[in-house]
Amino acid sequence: MKTDAGAKLGMVTRVSGPLVQIEHIDDLSMREIVLLGPSRISSETVAINETHATLQAYEYTGGLRAGDVAEATGTQLTGLLGPGLLGHVFDGLMRPLTSAPMWLTQDRATSVEDPESLARPWSFLPAAALGSTVAPGDLLGTVPDAGSVEHRVVVPSGVSGTVDWLRPPGPTRASDVVARVGSSDVLLTERWPIRAPRPFRARITGSVPLHTGQRVLDLLFPIARGSAAAVPGGFGTGKTMLLQQIAKWSDADVIVYVGCGERGNEMADVLEGLGSLVDARTGGKLIDRTVIIANTSNMPMMAREASIHTGMSVAEYYRDMGYDVVVIADSTSRWAEACGNSPTAMVSCRPRKATRQILPPNSLRSTSARHESPPSAVERPRSPSSGPSRHPAAI
Repeated sequence: MKTDAGAKLGMVTRVSGPLVQIEHIDDLSMREIVLLGPSRISSETVAINETHATLQAYEYTGGLRAGDVAEATGTQLTGLLGPGLLGHVFDGLMRPLTSAPMWLTQDRATSVEDPESLARPWSFLPAAALGSTVAPGDLLGTVPDAGSVEHRVVVPSGVSGTVDWLRPPGPTRASDVVARVGSSDVLLTERWPIRAPRPFRARITGSVPLHTGQRVLDLLFPIARGSAAAVPGGFGTGKTMLLQQIAKWSDADVIVYVGCGERGNEMADVLEGLGSLVDARTGGKLIDRTVIIANTSNMPMMAREASIHTGMSVAEYYRDMGYDVVVIADSTSRWAEACGNSPTAMVSCRPRKATRQILPPNSLRSTSARHESPPSAVERPRSPSSGPSRHPAAI
């Protein structure tokens, strides 16, 4: 059913924990986000059968009942990629937590709708020349006040041509146009569906090592940039401590730390450690070049499953700028648990073939790029049969 305003509305017919069934929404697509009930609980479409659809809720469904309104949004789960990521904390759906109130509500805005994120001005400095011909990955400008790592605004994929207009230096908001390339407007930020891998130009198969800052690892278990590694082990054996050490002392430009189903106190330790540690590179705090995705064990299963995709999207975004990025996912065993209980995740969570460790309980992923070969020099290898798998499997 469509309203006069064009909204696609339906009705909740059944609620069983996070599983919700609705009916009477036409043209609904798989993975489309649907808002449920008066609290507008976010949910994802996981099955469609004629006029009925099955959804997995991203939030606690207490109070939701049969007969409540369901509103289709027409979009998949999307994150806002741009300045304002470094030094901040987000949940698995990329909703800001740094600026969130003490008590979180079910209807809080995502990053693409967050009023504070959209209203904040940034200092944009143009770097391209008018009339020059650019291709995907070429530098258009920078944002110097977006963290200790220079934020680069590059030509997005699928856009090329002549720079016909360039925004002059000055305050720029997230939705402002900073350049016009050919017939396309380039915004300061980019809205990206988090389950879609970002395109890349070529995969580098070099053997440049990632220096983890832990001599025993660099000597006995070296990790090549662009590869993946696992940290298997039993309970209390120090897996999380080792991953935190790598996050603090590796020579990557940007750190993306995904707390996927971890305990809240462990995420608090990460925040405290990164927030107090002085960065030897910049003289500031290490957290100023870190993005934290915090999706603790008490959060809904669907949000936990999405958190890995959110972290990978953020890492690939900085990779496209030419930076070396380390993604730490702690832990992938809890992510696999979420995948096993999610109908829609069974496809996206299938791991690629690993050549060393199978089914790692924890993973560290490093991605690297060459700045002279934008937009993306490195991409993870995939199993031909697994489709766009984003599982950070072991090398």
